[in-house]
Amino acid sequence: MVYMEDVNLWELPFVALEDRNSLPDEPCVYLAIDKDNSVLYVGMSENLRLKWKNHPKLEALSRLEGVKISYIRTEAELLRKLENALIKVFKPPLNQTEAPKRGIAALREKMGLTQKQLGDLVGVDTSTIRNWEYGKGAETFAKVARLCKVLECDVEDLFEEEAV
Repeated sequence: MVYMEDVNLWELPFVALEDRNSLPDEPCVYLAIDKDNSVLYVGMSENLRLKWKNHPKLEALSRLEGVKISYIRTEAELLRKLENALIKVFKPPLNQTEAPKRGIAALREKMGLTQKQLGDLVGVDTSTIRNWEYGKGAETFAKVARLCKVLECDVEDLFEEEAV
């Protein structure tokens, strides 16, 4: 069992990035560390040597000087938990791969609105906005968009305004 308080990065086994073929072929959680000892990336693999033959971050890391791969041998069933714990501790920049927001979320943020504010303006609760941003209800939006295209109109043209 591996405990976070027992992990001393500077005492972990490691290899230089260019020597990655000498990595162990067993389950490990690994950290890509630069020459300034900053953790750039944390990952896990059931076969570390094989993982680094065509690693998705290899090109980006190869452009940097002095990168090493430190690793922690562990049981396969603990890989994900240990990886997640190390990511939470070090917040490595190459693990921060949140996709840019699109659709409703991007438009809402561009307007500087929170989900609650947008919900209040539209007349729905925050959970409805959240669902829309995650694609729930997208089928209805697509049908309305097609309806507007076929009828050659704007959304507002589909509905009569309520009499005040």
